[in-house]
Amino acid sequence: MAPRTEVVAEGNFLIPNGTFFVELLIFLIVLGVIWMFVVPPIRAVLTERDARVAKTAADDKEAKDLFVGAEARYKAAIAEARSEVVEIRNRARAEGRAILEQLRGEAQEEADRIVAESATELRARADQVAAELRETVEPLARTLADRVLGVDDRTSAGNQAGRA
Repeated sequence: MAPRTEVVAEGNFLIPNGTFFVELLIFLIVLGVIWMFVVPPIRAVLTERDARVAKTAADDKEAKDLFVGAEARYKAAIAEARSEVVEIRNRARAEGRAILEQLRGEAQEEADRIVAESATELRARADQVAAELRETVEPLARTLADRVLGVDDRTSAGNQAGRA
């Protein structure tokens, strides 16, 4: 009965034979070669990649921090510039008002001087015109008065010559 068990064992695929062990040995050798020669470079590349990712994340965080700081400085500079602009504008307005007041004062002084000169000139002309009118009107008034009083023109002419 012994031959029957061998025949049954040869036909049973669940019982390993020599080919299985050889294939298992070759598989383990290939697995060892891969483990020794392929895995280390892949691990090195993955480790390098992880380091790059970590460095990129750190650089990104640093860049964000720098950006936040720069933005804060920018906003502070803008606020300072705006306050300086307001101060400069207020100073310019004050200087403008002072210049306007000065120019108004100078213009008022000039107008007062012109008015005073004009008044003086007008008084001088009025005095001159009054003197001319006295010279012209006085003889006419005497002549008229003499005629109204009935005094002779000859005597009045003599009186006038005597008065002069």
